[in-house]
Amino acid sequence: MNKFDKLTKRTLWDDIKYYLYYAPVRYLDMLPRRVYWFFQRGYRGYGDNDTWDFDNYLATVIIGGLKQIKKYHQGLEPTKKELDIMIKGFEANLKMMDNLSPKSKEYLILKGKFYEGMKLFEKYFNYLWD
Repeated sequence: MNKFDKLTKRTLWDDIKYYLYYAPVRYLDMLPRRVYWFFQRGYRGYGDNDTWDFDNYLATVIIGGLKQIKKYHQGLEPTKKELDIMIKGFEANLKMMDNLSPKSKEYLILKGKFYEGMKLFEKYFNYLWD
């Protein structure tokens, strides 16, 4: 065990200190900002904190919306199968952002799914209502 391992090793006492002291203090410190962001979302549809990782935020919102449309879908376009492809495409995008190497095989597979979902999303963009 080298010096670096000793410095980075967490103990039970470290976890206790964090959850009993630092986590509540950090939560209370952020509380006014969280309230402010809550009202921003109600007023303009997004909060300042949402733009920190905007692509992730939008992908998450779009996935939820597409699942809702799929659940109550009554129209002819797009079909439930096409909605599934769009949902899987955006889910693939979220997985791509999880520190995958752009040269890895998994990344390239996910990228293909994302592009396929985006093509359908673009095609049916004005038909995504219920």
